[in-house]
Order: sequence, then structure tokens, then C-alpha cells
Amino acid sequence: MQFELPVAPAGSEKISEVVARLRCEGKVAYIAAGVPVFTHDEGDKAGERVAALQMMELGLASQAELTRAFGINRTTLFRQHRALESEGVLGVVGKKRGPQGRHRFTSEKRRRVERLLNEGVSIRQAAEAVGVSEGTVRHALNRGDVERRQQREAMSASGPRARSRSAAEAEGGMGVSRHAERALARMGQLREAAPEFSPAEAVRYGGSLLALPAILMQGLLEVGDQTYGSLNNGFYGLRSILLILALMTLLRIRTPEQLQGHPPGELGILLGLDRAPEVKTLRRKLWELASRKKAAVFSRHLAERWVGESAGQVGLLYIDGHVRPYHGRKHWLPEAFVTRRRLCMPATTDFWVNQRDGQPLFVITAEANDDLIAILREKILGEIRALVGTERRVTVVFDREGWSPRFFRELFEQNFHVISYRKGEYADWPVEEFDQVRARVDGRSVDYQLAERTVEVLEGFRMREVRRLCASGHQTAILTTREDLSIETVAYRMFERWTQENFFRYMRQHFGLDALVSYAVEPADGERMVLNPQRKELEKQRTTNNKAIKELIAARGNNVLRDARVLSTHNPARAKRLDNDEIDRRVGDLRANNKQLTATIRSLPERVPLNTVMDPARIVKLAPEAKHLTDTIKMLVYRAETALTGSIAPHFARTDEEGRALLREIFLSSADILPEPEQHRLTVRVHSLANARSNRALASLCDLLNAHPVRYPGTNLTLHYQPPEVA
Repeated sequence: MQFELPVAPAGSEKISEVVARLRCEGKVAYIAAGVPVFTHDEGDKAGERVAALQMMELGLASQAELTRAFGINRTTLFRQHRALESEGVLGVVGKKRGPQGRHRFTSEKRRRVERLLNEGVSIRQAAEAVGVSEGTVRHALNRGDVERRQQREAMSASGPRARSRSAAEAEGGMGVSRHAERALARMGQLREAAPEFSPAEAVRYGGSLLALPAILMQGLLEVGDQTYGSLNNGFYGLRSILLILALMTLLRIRTPEQLQGHPPGELGILLGLDRAPEVKTLRRKLWELASRKKAAVFSRHLAERWVGESAGQVGLLYIDGHVRPYHGRKHWLPEAFVTRRRLCMPATTDFWVNQRDGQPLFVITAEANDDLIAILREKILGEIRALVGTERRVTVVFDREGWSPRFFRELFEQNFHVISYRKGEYADWPVEEFDQVRARVDGRSVDYQLAERTVEVLEGFRMREVRRLCASGHQTAILTTREDLSIETVAYRMFERWTQENFFRYMRQHFGLDALVSYAVEPADGERMVLNPQRKELEKQRTTNNKAIKELIAARGNNVLRDARVLSTHNPARAKRLDNDEIDRRVGDLRANNKQLTATIRSLPERVPLNTVMDPARIVKLAPEAKHLTDTIKMLVYRAETALTGSIAPHFARTDEEGRALLREIFLSSADILPEPEQHRLTVRVHSLANARSNRALASLCDLLNAHPVRYPGTNLTLHYQPPEVA
């Protein structure tokens, strides 16, 4: 038996177990079992075809091996083999070029197409630019006649399977590969790891990088650096911590604990690091930020930036409280009424201030569930004045919780306008006073039945009252000090307060607004005044006595019935029938007891310091710093998401209903991350979305972002976005 020589010349490419290809000095030689069998000039396509067909004819290589080695379609190879059998070599190389031949796609045009494609132009646009069909360019790409730089980079880019294996096998922990920098970080000699990118295909959540320019434009890193400066030396610095918190919000990762359910290596690629921080690391960094007590400063600097960019939106502000229930049992917290659950629960109340367009501006946490009027007086009005200046008269809009004619006059004297619902009972106006009003406000059509009067809500203080007549006949009353607004604008501005309720609902469902980011507590104000619990207990007993008195009187009247059963279970006389004298005696005793209770209640103070009625060690509140910081970042991400939603509006017909849903789909989609150091560019090539219209909206968003280039933080790479290529 004779065996083929297994050794191929150095530098040759293996085609099959028998044949190898060697390129040398402009020639290409095919060597079978160590013996040259065919040669042709490099670039001679006809010679290449003849060589392939000869090897196929001689059985030196299979059709599949030749297809892979020469980049020829199997059908093309089969057709050329039939031409060789029927017409000989001339059947393969001797065809005359016609008008549709490849001479139209000249080498000069191929070079132009390559240049255009490498500049980010689509295949269709490149084909139109050189005057050939899109199919011609695609065929040239498949044959290798035209090659894109991204194709060459993608060949060396790591895929999901390779990254997964590498992350799992990493010696330093899941995804850890930058060992030298981590060693320096452990010794405290690394201030922060710099972002570094290598080509990577199909990076999970890569689409979230499309939100990065909008997040940076909102001031996340700039204001963060201005407020906090830097963190202690370590692998993860301020930049990476703020970015991971923003990315978590975009990806609907609500708490640090939920981070452990997502691949750290994939998230690390988005940060330019080997992996995202672990939960304990992120919590430690959050605690470091919280210990500096600068969350309010961070929020104020951002609000100042936003006011400077959209001063017209802060002339009218919506103010409302949001109650965050506390479900833990470890600590005692004051109770508040949770409207959506219709019961009182331990909770913390946050008061949000939103712009006229619904965008959040800042948030303030009440110390002990203070009411709206108290928090407006103590904190919110002063914060607004610091943002807009002392001269500008700002309109504040809130619901019935803030109803107080005295407070309205106080606001007006402090250079504020007010719009609010009227509280309490009021007589209906005659239906004849209402007129049908149709108009457009803020680009929206409104249709109301409205009437208005000027009413005196306090002696010497008059306000404008606008009423809307509903289809049910109910009249909704609105009071305002604004005399310059049209009647329909007053109604529209008041009813648009629901944009704030929609904001709360969206933030709860998508951004985890009520989620606890930290379980830490700190001492609360023990001197704050609370209702006297002794009075509360005595009043409860008096109420019970009054109920028993009513039942006894009812029983006395029903004694005409021999088997009367009218007493409740808490009455000790329930089991037997009482005569009228016994009833009178018991009623007298209860009334005497009530008289004594009333005297005792009046002698007790209505409110007492909290530390006099409970152990001062139990008077705590949830540590507000970490929560305030993360809520501010969520607020910033919401504004960035809103800006992106507005940018796709001209290209997406149902933006109002589905715009944010489309953005969530984009953020969760995979993308190729391809750094191009020579061009100082970081290309993010997003994979296809669910349907063609979504891809079109994505393409328009990419074009808009590319028109306003932004550098990836900490690098000299400009972000460049590519949508999926569709026919």
C-alpha cells in the first residue's frame, strides 16, 4: 500500500488532505502529495477556476472543500464543471463579455465601493453611487472581490460562545481577564481602570449603547465628576459606577441584587472592562458615595443644568407626593395612606416636581410623611426659587391635598401663581353658563364644556374659578390666580397633572421606583411632634362607649319584642334580655364614664415629642442618600429616554403609544462592538429588531446620533452606530 506524503511546504494553505496551495512571488502553485500539479499567476481568476475544476476532475478535493477554499458557490462550480466537460477549457475561460458582464463593475468602482462601505454607507447607497445594482455589490462581497474593514475585524471578533467559555474558565473569577490592573487595584495603586475595547460579536444588551449620548448630554458624568470628584483608588471608579447604574436602569435591572442574574462579561464589554462589578462591590461603592452626603447637591446641579437648557418648561411645575410602602418588619416607620392599596402602611413619602412637559426636575423626601403644604413651605418653594431666580413668577399645580385659601394667598404674595382643584362641597352652577370650547393647546385638540367666575375665597382675596361640566352632570371646579391664561388652557393644565401620575406608574413598573436600594437606617428626629397616643387610646374608648349607648337605647325601644337580638357581640349584656331599668342604669354609667374620659382627654396635650412615647433607639428612618442618588440617576435616564423617543417621532407613526416600547427593544437587542483605533471610532452594529418598521426607526435614530458624534467616556473613540442591513 502506498500513502500520500503528509508534509506540505511551509507557508502553504491546506485545501484537502491531499492538496495544498502555495503563494510565492506573484504565482500560485497547487501541490498534491508534495508534487506541484498546477500553477497560475496570482489574480488570474480564469486560471483559478481551471485549477479548481482539474482538482475536482482528478478527485484530489471534494466539491465542498473547493467551495470553501476558493469561495465559489457550489452551483457555480457545478455549472463550470459541466461547461468544462462539454466545451473544454474554452467553455470556462473563453466566453465573450456582453453588455451585462462584469466589466461594468471595474476595479476602480470596486475600490470606490470598498471606501464607501468602510465609511459606513449602506450597500444600497454604495451601489447607487457607482452606478451598479445592489445585487452586484452583494455578489462581489460574497466572492471576496470587495471586502469591508468590518468583515476583516469580525473575522477576529470573539463570538458569544468563545466569550462564554473564556469567562467561565477565567482563573480570577467569572469574566476576569485584566489581572495586572486588578492586582494594582488591590494594592491601592490604580485610580480607575481605563475602558479598553476589542472586537466582539453579538454582545448582549449592546443596543443600550445607543442611549449613551443622550445620557451624557443630560450631564451624568460631567455633573457626577463636579459633585463627587473621584472614588477611592480601585478597579471600578466613579465613571464606571455611574455608567453601570445608568445601564441597569435602561435594562430594567431594578436593584443591585438583580445584577447577579445577568452575564457580567457582557455588561463589562459595554463598560470597556473585562466584567461588570459584583453585587457586593457595587454596594460598597454606593455606600462610599452615600457616605459623602452629596446626593442633594448632585440632584441640584443636574436640575440647574436642565433648567438652563429648557427654561421655558419651568414656568409651570407639577407637584405631587408619591408614597413608597415599607414591607419590612425590622424597623418602625411612620404610616401613610397608600392610595393604590387603599390602606395605611409604614411608608416614606417623596415629593416630585415635574416640568410642564412631564419631565422630572427634582425630588424631596419628607422627614415623616409631612403633608403637601408643609413640604411646600419648608423645602420645595425655596428650591424652586434657587433654580429659577427671585423675579420670575412660577405657576405651581397640585391636587386637593394642597387646598388652603390662606396658603394660596401666601403663594401669591411670594410671587407664585397657583392652579388647583377646589375642595369640599360647592353648589352647582346653572348649566346655561357653560359653553362648548374646542381649541388646540400644546398641539393637542381639547373639547370641554366650560364656565368661569371670579370668587372670593378669603376676605379680600379673589381667585378665578373655572368649571368643567362632565357628561355625567358632575362639575369639576378649578381655582387659579392666573388671569392671563385662556379658559381652556387653565382646564388643560389642571387635567395634565395626570402626566405626573403616569410618570409614577411608569417609574414603578419599569425603573423600580419603590425598590429599596439600601437596607441601612439612620436616626430620625425624635423631637418631632406626633399625636398623643394616650389621647388616641382614650378617644377610642369613648367611641366604643358611644356605640354601646346607641345599641342600648335601640334595645330599650325594641323591648316590645320578646326575643329582641339587637346588641353587638362586644356588649356583655348580649346573651340575656334586659329590662328598661337595667338599660337606663347602664346608659347612665356609660355617659358618666364618657364625661370623665372627655375631661381627661382635654387635660392631655394633643401632640407630644416622639421620643417621649417610644424608645429613642427605635426612632429611625431609611437612609436617604443612596436612594436619592439612584432616584436621581433614574430621573436622568427617564429624561434621556424621553429625548430619544422624541427623536424617532418623525419616523415612527405610533411614537406616543409604542415609542418607549421600541426603545426598550433596542436596548435589550444584541450588537457587534467593533473598535477602529486608526479612525478613532467605536462602531456599534445593532442586530435586527422584530419587524421592518422597527428597523427603519432604528436606522433613523442611528443617522441622528451619527450626525452629532460623541466620544465614549475615557477614550478617544467616537461612537458610530450602524443599523441592521436589510434589503
